[in-house]
Amino acid sequence: MSREKKENRTSTREILRMVAGIRKSFLPLMILEQMVASAILYLNIIVGAMILDGVAEAAGTARGGMAGSSAMEAVEQHLIRLAVGLVLLNMVLALLRWGLNKGLIVLRRRVDEEINKKVSEKCLTLDYQILERTDTLDHVESALRGSQMNGGITSYCSTISGILGNIVAIVYSVILISRLFLDRDGGEGGGLVAFACSLPGELLMVFLIAGTVFVRFLVSRTARQMQYRMYEKNVRVNRRFDAYFMFMYEYSPGKQVRIYDMARMIIRGVRGEAARLRKSQKGVLRREAGMSAATDLIMGILLFACYGFVGIRAVGGAVSIGEVSLYVGVLTSFSDNVSEFFGAFNWLEVMNQYMGNFTSLLSLKNEKYEGTLPIEKRLDNEYELEFNNVSFHYPNNEELVLKNITAKIHVGRKLAIVGKNGSGKSTFIKLLCRLYDPTEGEILLNGIDIRKYDYDEYRQIFGVVFQDFRLFSFPVAQNVAASTEYDEQKVWHALRQAGMEERVREMTDGMDTVLYKQGEEGVEISGGEAQKLAIARALYRDAPVVILDEPTAALDPVSELEIYERFDEMVEHKTAIYISHRMSSCRFCENILVFDGGDIIQMGSHDDLAESGGLYQELWEAQAQYYKD
Repeated sequence: MSREKKENRTSTREILRMVAGIRKSFLPLMILEQMVASAILYLNIIVGAMILDGVAEAAGTARGGMAGSSAMEAVEQHLIRLAVGLVLLNMVLALLRWGLNKGLIVLRRRVDEEINKKVSEKCLTLDYQILERTDTLDHVESALRGSQMNGGITSYCSTISGILGNIVAIVYSVILISRLFLDRDGGEGGGLVAFACSLPGELLMVFLIAGTVFVRFLVSRTARQMQYRMYEKNVRVNRRFDAYFMFMYEYSPGKQVRIYDMARMIIRGVRGEAARLRKSQKGVLRREAGMSAATDLIMGILLFACYGFVGIRAVGGAVSIGEVSLYVGVLTSFSDNVSEFFGAFNWLEVMNQYMGNFTSLLSLKNEKYEGTLPIEKRLDNEYELEFNNVSFHYPNNEELVLKNITAKIHVGRKLAIVGKNGSGKSTFIKLLCRLYDPTEGEILLNGIDIRKYDYDEYRQIFGVVFQDFRLFSFPVAQNVAASTEYDEQKVWHALRQAGMEERVREMTDGMDTVLYKQGEEGVEISGGEAQKLAIARALYRDAPVVILDEPTAALDPVSELEIYERFDEMVEHKTAIYISHRMSSCRFCENILVFDGGDIIQMGSHDDLAESGGLYQELWEAQAQYYKD
């Protein structure tokens, strides 16, 4: 067995095991549905042939005149029984298939929901440093589209059940047509009749069927491979399409689209991507159309040959009229089932490549070292954080963003981080929160490398408001608590600290009011109000370290002053870290780190730095006119 086939088989087992874990009955019911569909087909072929023979017998009896009246009556009753039996069996099997299909519709939806849930959960639990990479985003796109391509995993299971159904149908066809090839009694006649009943004639028919099956196998294999290559080629095109459609349909970008008249730009972009997609698909579609026409022609030739082969034998009396219908139906069905079997096998191989993207995403391992040390629970919040010769560069980029950073964050004190854009401030915070691990050096918590701590516990010591924070179209309370379960008094306390209590109480449903217009009752809030809610979320956690990245950037001067005036109350007994371009916030902090080009170039209090020259004094004096007393 080749390595590729072994890998495919392993992938098939993995997917079927996953599906069985979701719904054990799903695949067995799909197989049963295939069996019922085959039973309906062969029931009509077999009973239909018997009815034709009965009609022929009735016609012969009728030519016998009155002497054959009793025989005629017996034939008619036999035909009635066959017809009634055929109708009743069709009704029973059709009802059974309808019930199976109805149940499978529900099961397909549940399986698809669980599969999407698995992808979502995987993305949500991946290390941030992995998820942020372009290659990972491409991987996620391939996984999502791969798991959905041509019906996704439910279609994959349909293919498996179809293969099993084809095997059963092939076996049944062989049993039915064995008599045709084993019985070479051609009755009367020579020439074509004798040739059709001879071994060379039968071998020619077998060769024609085998040739048809082989050609359809090659066509199917080539078409599937072309389709997958086209899919792989267009992964990034599909991501760009998704980005354009987000601008078209999502609510939040709507203001910019209209103010800046971006509609033409977006439509032009969509058309450009569509043109590139059509260009890449043009040759593939032309080849697929040609292969489809060739397949139809070959199937037409095979059908003609089947009728000719069986019809000639019928002329010689070797088969009856009903058997002509039976054998032609079985021969064409046999050819179809063998072709479908190989085609499905080809498709399964291609789908394993689609599914491989999906299963490989689910098998991605986090790269961060998984520590096990518990965080010491301290009522005094005595947590000391220290950067020790830390350097860092982002994945796929060798340029250092931070260079040999050494700094100590003192417990219970307020620290400001300032510097020009791109100086490394936000990266410093990402490392502190362990969204990334340092390229070199170490970060210590109470003298121990933070990588040795349990990551979930380590995260709990931080309450963070990132500059690019997001609120969700959930109730206010859930946004603040970051959970569907929350303490109402604690929510109101956090809202009060952040200066949002009065505004939330004025809302129709108070803290249960849904944010944004995703539903009929959603409420719009300003950027400043959103920032206050983000601050409330950080305060609700009641973590010993509070990190605020541009905490007042969207606030008006009055709200900004309000935040600063109650700043001590908000972060009482906590370590607070500010990242801000507004130098006025630095006056509230005991220690200031000045970043430039990935280095800490200055460190000290506001008074010391404002008089010592350097970048801090330059930044301070540039803004001093706006907040001098």
